[in-house]
Amino acid sequence: MIIGKWYAKGSSAQSDAELQITGDSFTLNVKEGISYSALLRTLNVRSRLGNVARKITLEDGSVFSTQDNDAVDLAFKKQLRGKGLIHSLESNMHWVLVALVLTLASGFGFFKWGVPWASEKIAHALPHVTNQLLADNALVYLDQYIFEDSMIPEEQMQKIRLHFKSQVVPLGASNDEIKYKLHFRLWKEGALSIPNALALPSGDIILTDKFVQLCENQEEMDAVLLHEMGHIELRHTLKMVIESTFVTVAVMMIAGDSNGFADMGVGLGSLLVSSNYSRGHESEADQYAFKHMLFAKMDPIAFSNIMNRMTEYMEMPSISTIKQKEDESAVEVLDYLSSHPSTRQRVEIARQYSECFHKGLTTCEIIELK
Repeated sequence: MIIGKWYAKGSSAQSDAELQITGDSFTLNVKEGISYSALLRTLNVRSRLGNVARKITLEDGSVFSTQDNDAVDLAFKKQLRGKGLIHSLESNMHWVLVALVLTLASGFGFFKWGVPWASEKIAHALPHVTNQLLADNALVYLDQYIFEDSMIPEEQMQKIRLHFKSQVVPLGASNDEIKYKLHFRLWKEGALSIPNALALPSGDIILTDKFVQLCENQEEMDAVLLHEMGHIELRHTLKMVIESTFVTVAVMMIAGDSNGFADMGVGLGSLLVSSNYSRGHESEADQYAFKHMLFAKMDPIAFSNIMNRMTEYMEMPSISTIKQKEDESAVEVLDYLSSHPSTRQRVEIARQYSECFHKGLTTCEIIELK
């Protein structure tokens, strides 16, 4: 006899019950006077999982639940043959460790390769209007909390915009839905003016005053503009948002904390300022710019030159002194530039493309540094 609780179909109310088994038949007696009799094979017995209460479902949908798992295993050993795998595995420390290793490996693979792969497919499957929706209010956020009005003369702005629209956009625009537009802003942290260029997924590109001032020729500016166009054409911002959403949801599912969903509403403007593109994204945008520069007969070394100049500016002793005086939040904002400086590998790739340019080539085979 197995002691347990009985639940009517669709009800959470419980009643004391006894399950008696005779041969291939059973009788279930409920305290309220209800009685069931039928063949054992008509019962649906759940597989054992640790010491969790066992549920046995009757034909009418009612449920008998018991903590006496050993008695259930003994009574239904024929019916449960082969169904105790989970219990056997969890009872064996060797298999528990194997399962732990497999779980960790699967988790690592999911975040390392699965999330980027899925983000790539999703980002390119979504219509361009998705990028526009992401960018809505982003510039408003940046203007409210980060940027100030540009001090660049209006005549110079219009000259840069005209050149960009007539000479640069036709080089790389592959999607007629993207409407490229240049914006000029002053980005200051205390006494420090920040040189940078940012691309919104909608096609809006922001150039800061200090960046414009540091450009010594048109090719340097065009190289960076093509780089930012690469981020837009390759949908890097959308991928970054999708990847962060994957990670956020996964962490919340593991931690069991649904309050984190509120954090997913952080604006794109904040994301652009506080997050760096991955090295892979930066490399793709670099290659995009270099390939289009070769096609347009521009020397790719211009990209390396302007990035080096921006890095040297930020590392000047006077600038370092200013940064030391700023609070931690300002330093965090300056860390945005950490994805953009010309690292040894990026400089070397730019140099190789430059060699191809001087040979009159429009394509280039690159040997990447290890």
